Amino acid sequence: MFYFLGIDIAGSNNTWVVALGFSKDENTLIPVEALSLKNFSFPEPLLELEEVVKFSLKNRVIGAGIDAPLSFSLIEDKKGFRTADKFLKSILPPRAKNWVVSYNALMAVPLRGLLLARKLSPFCGTIIETHPRASFYFCLPEQYKFLAFKYKKSSLLHEEKILIINIFKKFGIKKFKENLLVEGIIDAIFCALAVYFFHRAPEKLLFLPDTPSAEGYGPFVIIKSF
Repeated sequence: MFYFLGIDIAGSNNTWVVALGFSKDENTLIPVEALSLKNFSFPEPLLELEEVVKFSLKNRVIGAGIDAPLSFSLIEDKKGFRTADKFLKSILPPRAKNWVVSYNALMAVPLRGLLLARKLSPFCGTIIETHPRASFYFCLPEQYKFLAFKYKKSSLLHEEKILIINIFKKFGIKKFKENLLVEGIIDAIFCALAVYFFHRAPEKLLFLPDTPSAEGYGPFVIIKSF
């Protein structure tokens, strides 16, 4: 089986990683009982990024979508906002613009993302940067876009979780349990889906612009629609 990783990098006690296995026979994505889903009843964050590297050494990882800044243009990005960040802010609604944060403000997250990308690169086919919350917002039907504002602040209702699971089904994830829908897992799933579509359906992605002098890993993409 081939795997696509979704990595929601935050603090050392709040990083979530999901592996989606691709079944060619069924043409579907299967959440794997590993990493943050070691226990399908109680998903947990990873304490060590080394677990992601170990998984990639043992399995055929086609790509990894990482929620952390992975490219920089140090001369031009004086305030830590890249061209891609400014573009993403411009297409989000006004009250969502604070979802895009300067890499200066993120402090340790960009460094952890870069270190992980470097460690993964010999064993992982593709490494991209993504923004799962923005992807979640753009994939929601208009009347449910409020969920992209709600899911990080309060618990989701049963019917709201079913809606998200149905979105996952449309994207090819056929087996997903309601109890797994915590904030970190939702973000990690959208990270994994971004790199899956990078290979299988790039027309579903919006490629965010970067400066010619940018260095690092990428590109920076979000899922723009069904």
